[in-house]
Amino acid sequence: MVELPAGMTFGKVECVKDWAGAAPQGPKAGDGVYLFHYTAGTGWKYYGEGSGYDCKDLGLTVPAPFCISDSAPATKKPTTKPATTKPATTSPSCPSVNMLESLVELPKGMTFGKVECVKDWAGAAPQGPKAGDGVYLFHHTAGTGWKYYGEGSGYDCKDLGLTVPAPFCISD
Repeated sequence: MVELPAGMTFGKVECVKDWAGAAPQGPKAGDGVYLFHYTAGTGWKYYGEGSGYDCKDLGLTVPAPFCISDSAPATKKPTTKPATTKPATTSPSCPSVNMLESLVELPKGMTFGKVECVKDWAGAAPQGPKAGDGVYLFHHTAGTGWKYYGEGSGYDCKDLGLTVPAPFCISD
C-alpha cells in the first residue's frame, strides 16, 4: 500500500479493532508509525504516518500500541485480520481520482482534485475545508502498481528520478 524509503522495512504489525500500526525499521527510522484503517467494502487503506495519534480520535475506546489513550497502558494482545488486497494496477497510465482515493483514507470532508502525472509519478492535491498546500504523491512500479509515496510539498524532482519538470516537485 505504501512505498517505503530506500533501506526501510516494516517490523511487527500491531492491530487493534479495525486499525493497524507498523513501525518502519532501517538506518533513518524515526519514532513514528504508519497507520492503516480497515473499512468493510473497501478493505485496508493507508491513513497516515507519524506519532502521537490520540486513540479517541481514531474511535478506539481500548488502548492500542500506536496511539495515546487516557486509559490503562496498552496490552500486548493485538488481533490480526488478514489484509484484503485489491489487484495491483499494472498499467502506468495516469490513475483516476477514485483510484487514488481508494489507496488512502483522506481526512473527513476532503477529496482529491485533479490528478497530474509525469512518467511513473502521480500527484493529487487534497481539496476541502482544511486543505493545505501539499500534495499526495503516488508512484507506479511494474508488478505492484500504484502505491502511496508521501504527502507534503517541496519534493525534489531529481530525488524522484525525474529529469523533466513536474507540477508536484521542484526542479532546477
